[in-house]
Amino acid sequence: MTTEDIQPIIQSRTQAPAIYRVRIGSFEITVLSDGYLDADPNLFSAGGDVLAQLTDEAFLSRTPFRLGTVAYVVNTGRRLILIDAGCGPLFGPTSGFLLANMRTAGIAPEQISSVLITHMHADHVGGLLTEGQATFPNAEIVIHSAELDYYMSDLALSRATERTRPWILRARRVPEHYPGIRFFDRDGEVSPGISACVLAGHTPGHTGYIIDSDNNQLFVSGDIVYSPVYSFKYLDYDFPFSVDHVAAEQSRRRALDMIAAERWLMTGSHLPFPALGHVRKMGSAYEYVPDEWRFEV
Repeated sequence: MTTEDIQPIIQSRTQAPAIYRVRIGSFEITVLSDGYLDADPNLFSAGGDVLAQLTDEAFLSRTPFRLGTVAYVVNTGRRLILIDAGCGPLFGPTSGFLLANMRTAGIAPEQISSVLITHMHADHVGGLLTEGQATFPNAEIVIHSAELDYYMSDLALSRATERTRPWILRARRVPEHYPGIRFFDRDGEVSPGISACVLAGHTPGHTGYIIDSDNNQLFVSGDIVYSPVYSFKYLDYDFPFSVDHVAAEQSRRRALDMIAAERWLMTGSHLPFPALGHVRKMGSAYEYVPDEWRFEV
C-alpha cells in the first residue's frame, strides 16, 4: 500500500454542543453557550504593558481574546426560568447559538415562563427577538426599572456610537413584544429561590441574581467580571462602555467580597465555559478558581 492509497479521514472541526448542568439544591441549572465574541485586551482601562504581562503569564496571545457568552435555564421543578438571552443575530457567525443549544438540551422556547435580565447590552438581550417576534412567547421579562428607563431615554442614544445605536433601538422594541414586564428597584426575591442583587455601574440597572435552594447557592454575576486573567486581579480595570466606571468598580468589589466570604459558587457571562467557579480573596484583589467538571448532576 502506498501513501496514495490511504484515504483521508475527515476532521469535524467542531465541538460538541456547549451544554453543562449543575444542581443547586433542588434546582437544576443548565448553562448554555451562546458562542463567543472577540475582544481586544486593550479595551480594558489599563496600561498596555500591564495587560501584556498578564496575557503572557496566562499563556494567551496578545491578539484579541475570546469572550464567551452564556445564558442559563433554571429548572425549579415547576418552572423554567431563563437568565439573559444571548446575542441573537447581532454579532455574526461566532455567536447566537442559544436556541440551538436549548433544543439540544431538550428545552423549547415556549416552555420559558420568565426571562430575568442582568442588563440590556446587546449580547444579553439580542436573543429576545427572532425575526421581529418574541423568541420566548410565553415569558414575562423581569428587569430592574432603572435599566429599561435608561435604554428608553435620550441619554442612552446620545452616548451611542454608529455601531451600538442599532442595538439600543432593537432593545427598545422589547416591550412591544413582551407585554408582561415585571420591574424591581432593589435587592430582593424576584422568583421563589432567586433574588436580585443590584450591581449598578456597568449599566444603571445592572443586576446579579442569587439562586438559593436547600442552602446551596449560585451567584449569577452578569458582567461584573470579564476575564479570569484581568478582572479579578485589578478591580479598576473595566471596559469603556460601562456607564459609570466608579460605580462599576464599587459593585465589582461588593460582589466579589460577598462571593468570597460566603464561599458561593459563581458564574459570569463571559468567563470560559462552563463559566462556573469560586472566588478566593488575595490581599486587596481576588483569584478565580474554576469549578471542577462534575460528571453527575
